[in-house]
Amino acid sequence: MVVLKGGLSSGYKNYVADKGLNDETYTADCVALIRISGTSVHNNKAVQVDAVATSLNSNECFLLQSGSSMFTWHGNQSTFDQQQLAAKVAEFLKPGVAVKHAKEGTESSAFWFALGGKQSYTSKKVAQETVRDPHLFMFSFNKGKFEVEEVYNFSQDDLLTEDILILDTHAELFIWVGQSVDPKEKQNVFEIGQKYIEMAAALEGLSPSVPLYKVTEGNEPCFFTTFFSWDPAKATAHGNSFQKKVMQLFGAGHTVENQDKSNGSNQGGPTQRASALAALSSAFKPSSGTRSAFPRPSSIGQGSQRAAAVAALSSVLTAEKKRSPEASPVRSTRSPTGEATSPAETKSENTFSEVEDSKEASEVKETEVVEPVSESNGEDSGPKQEVEQDENGSESSRSTFSYEQLRAHSDNPVTGIDFKRREAYLADEEFQAIMGMAKEAFYKLPKWKQDMHKRKVDLF
Repeated sequence: MVVLKGGLSSGYKNYVADKGLNDETYTADCVALIRISGTSVHNNKAVQVDAVATSLNSNECFLLQSGSSMFTWHGNQSTFDQQQLAAKVAEFLKPGVAVKHAKEGTESSAFWFALGGKQSYTSKKVAQETVRDPHLFMFSFNKGKFEVEEVYNFSQDDLLTEDILILDTHAELFIWVGQSVDPKEKQNVFEIGQKYIEMAAALEGLSPSVPLYKVTEGNEPCFFTTFFSWDPAKATAHGNSFQKKVMQLFGAGHTVENQDKSNGSNQGGPTQRASALAALSSAFKPSSGTRSAFPRPSSIGQGSQRAAAVAALSSVLTAEKKRSPEASPVRSTRSPTGEATSPAETKSENTFSEVEDSKEASEVKETEVVEPVSESNGEDSGPKQEVEQDENGSESSRSTFSYEQLRAHSDNPVTGIDFKRREAYLADEEFQAIMGMAKEAFYKLPKWKQDMHKRKVDLF
């Protein structure tokens, strides 16, 4: 962030004229001294100060602009990050200019002349406000009570277009509003932010006068995106969360195809299901054009793509089931070998039976024989594992795997398991060591607390 003196608005110009004040507005050829301060990329800033030698400080870096010349001054106790930022600001203010470098104690006479002469300055470190890590929160109203849930290890992918989220940096508060949020909820954004401030002020010592910003999806400013590993391509993607995920999995072509079929950005349950079926059918369709048989996948990528398509379809069906409890129940089926089919396969097969169009039905019928299992070198990676529920309500698996294999970001991930129940495949002793409690105690916790513990250990 670069803050310069003065202003360009007519209101500022009129104010200066009425009060008879000197107009200190920054120009490209004026004498300007700019202080570079901060401790990290999250709080670095450049602020124009009075162009006199007494403004210097040994703990900081400064830029001195004098006509067409540009000097950088590095205090003896300045940091490398500050020196880098000084070079970037110099390039921003005067692109292509030849910058003259001056380390404290080696200044030229031209440098002091631009500041009106050499004078003493301080070397005391300016007290910095305590820097705290930013936190991202989801919120809900439980029986009229405002409650928040933190999103740990957050990233840009956690900003779902259907949600409103709160980013607390302690110095500022941002309310991020997705494009697909209900218009009635959008009207209450600042009221939500104020409720959070009141709660955080009592619990975390947040200042009641903290600046509150409303940030809409697609219009995120740089001082908001700096808290994320921001990818502009993701920010410009259109559609709901499902369509964006399809685009990441299969490319932009599938997203365009799905949008053409949807006739609108706000998708209902049946339309979302149709989009999922189209993506799934395309994932299973052979490149040769022969529809009587499917070639076995030759790489992990193709198997993973199919598994991802089935998982995406499964999530749509789960959401539909929650919205429509009166719908007919899904019957589970067993394969001829006696192995239990996975939830994703069961849901996808039952979905196929609902398709009335003869063409879609024939395509779906072909895909039922292919199991979404990742393969390597033409061999199956391993049998699927089934998670069972014991009498106490806790979950156990027929086979166990190591923590390193079950982690969400594992270098050697296990396949053929229920990825929503990664922790269930840990041995009892390892579960106790990782989670800090026994399985029975863990599954007695509320669902949101289970998810919180799993996020902390990368099992979510």
